[in-house]
Amino acid sequence: MVLGVLGLFSGLVSAQSSVTMYGVVDVAVERVKGATSLTRVTSGQQQGSRWGLRGSEDLGGGLKALFVLETGFNADTGTLGQGGRMFGRQSFVGLGGGWGAVRLGRQYTPMDDIVSIIGTKTYDVLSVVPIIGNGDYNRVDNALTYVSPTVANTVFQLQYSLGEERVSTNTSADFAKQASAHALYAHGPLTAGISLMRVTDADGVLAGRQGRDAVLLVGAYDFGGFTLSGYYDAEDKAAKKLKVYGVAAAFKFGQTTVSVGAAQAKDVNGSAAAASDDARLYTLQASHNLSKRTAIYGHLTAVDNDTASALGFNSPVAGSNSNGIQVGLRHRF
Repeated sequence: MVLGVLGLFSGLVSAQSSVTMYGVVDVAVERVKGATSLTRVTSGQQQGSRWGLRGSEDLGGGLKALFVLETGFNADTGTLGQGGRMFGRQSFVGLGGGWGAVRLGRQYTPMDDIVSIIGTKTYDVLSVVPIIGNGDYNRVDNALTYVSPTVANTVFQLQYSLGEERVSTNTSADFAKQASAHALYAHGPLTAGISLMRVTDADGVLAGRQGRDAVLLVGAYDFGGFTLSGYYDAEDKAAKKLKVYGVAAAFKFGQTTVSVGAAQAKDVNGSAAAASDDARLYTLQASHNLSKRTAIYGHLTAVDNDTASALGFNSPVAGSNSNGIQVGLRHRF
């Protein structure tokens, strides 16, 4: 059996120009306050715990085949993430060349790529505030994506997802269909990006289309040992638009990085009612590299909710403050 498995893997490697296995194991201890206070061990707080395979094959003439299969898991319990999917983080195949790349399968959305400039960690603002591009639609199934080559220091990405592929007679036949795009500029110390997303039907239960549109702007400038970033997100949310804007500053001291941030969330529920559903969020984070692959980290996020806002941790209560603090260990392989 062992010889058979080794022979299969050897055949796989020989058929590819390259195949790489990689992964992350990340576990933290945290104290969160919401409806109640709770101390727990949890997985994937600086980076989602995962393992994966990525590879490419040279097809000649500048053309290559590529693939990624990536599994998420909960390192604190040993269970699969993403609802128990085998390759719930990513699973796609594609072709690439000097003209760019086309990918088919389950993938991150262009908006999630832009969010990553400022952070997609559990304690980051645009994770605590449930924006669509880093929440329900940070990854999508049945997606077709085009990634351009770099043009004037800018990469463009276009994506269309067929959603759940429901039959045409279904009253919500367009559930989860989405189209999105981004432009990402990176040159010297400046990184900037814009992303647009349109979800044809974000409900899936009510008949017809309950669409949602979103736009995200992000910028970051590295002054050398000090990086300043800012962002603005606006998207449909019931009667009003949810808006989130904030700034963050990161300071690097050798192998240690410390960052602080503040943000404002407006119309969190999108309600037209008189009660205020705004919130203010404050973050403090630190990470120290023990080696190229291993780091220890600490995160603190505090949320100040108005009367009708319920953002935060551990089933937060509307009108009450919520916060979380954690210390963790992350190892890449």
